[in-house]
Amino acid sequence: MNNINKALSLTLTALVSTAAVADDKNTNEFSFGGRVEAQGFLTDSIYNDEFTARLHGQGKYQLNDAITAVGKLELEATLPDSSSNREISDYTRYAYAGVETAYGVLTYGTQDNAVTYLTDFTDMAEVFSGYTNSNIIASDDRAENTLLYSVTKGDFKFNASANLEEYEKGGGVMVAYQLRPDVEVSAGYATTEATEFFSDSSDVYMLGARYTKDSFLLSGLVQKGTVFDDDFNAVDAFASYGFGENTVSLSYNYLSADARKNLDVNFLAFEYGRYFGGVALYTGYKVALGTDTSARVSENADEFMFGARYAF
Repeated sequence: MNNINKALSLTLTALVSTAAVADDKNTNEFSFGGRVEAQGFLTDSIYNDEFTARLHGQGKYQLNDAITAVGKLELEATLPDSSSNREISDYTRYAYAGVETAYGVLTYGTQDNAVTYLTDFTDMAEVFSGYTNSNIIASDDRAENTLLYSVTKGDFKFNASANLEEYEKGGGVMVAYQLRPDVEVSAGYATTEATEFFSDSSDVYMLGARYTKDSFLLSGLVQKGTVFDDDFNAVDAFASYGFGENTVSLSYNYLSADARKNLDVNFLAFEYGRYFGGVALYTGYKVALGTDTSARVSENADEFMFGARYAF
């Protein structure tokens, strides 16, 4: 694997250096790595599994005293559950480039949205978190053709993004403030405007806060808006505690849409993970709290999961 990393490093270094031929500056801010992961799920006596592999490279190159070029590429390949035809699917998780200056970072490509920093307050579990914002392009974790501006000044952080997809255009803004070393609060807004008959307009307002003390984390996120033109309310909460190489966590995901019951989310989940070196072993159980707990028609069914991951 070291030979692969060296080859990738030389390739990316050559690409960045080509863009700055007139500059003799060097940098050691290049990194490459990846992960392989296997997960199994038991839902209403129905078992399925999934295997994924990721490979990423990212780095910075100082063009001059005021401007630094930045970029990242991350690819993922998935072998789906055993009940399918087992064909491998792949997609690009990150592929962006941009510049970093004293006034902030501006990047374009497939990357985080402005409010991803805020939704990550509660999207911290290995599996059972981050369910309530995935149906809105502008507030989902990542989006293609996205322009993102981010700036941090002391305890204040500001993000703004524009999604320039052909059929679903939108954007978002987020502000966060570190009230104390252990308390951070944030607010955000994201919207998606449909431009074709097969997509829908959506918007979401959100407030979040998190508390960290040593190995303890407690966070919450409240959302309100419209999804597929129906009003919705959502609440996420997450708590975790780490001791030695072990972490236990509790997550709560709730979303209720007026006329889109298929989008409703309501469950409580417990997870345990053991982390040593680049290896992670974890397991968890999701307890459905809604009235419809059928695995065949609802994501809210009781579910047991386990997984293993190796990162390099």
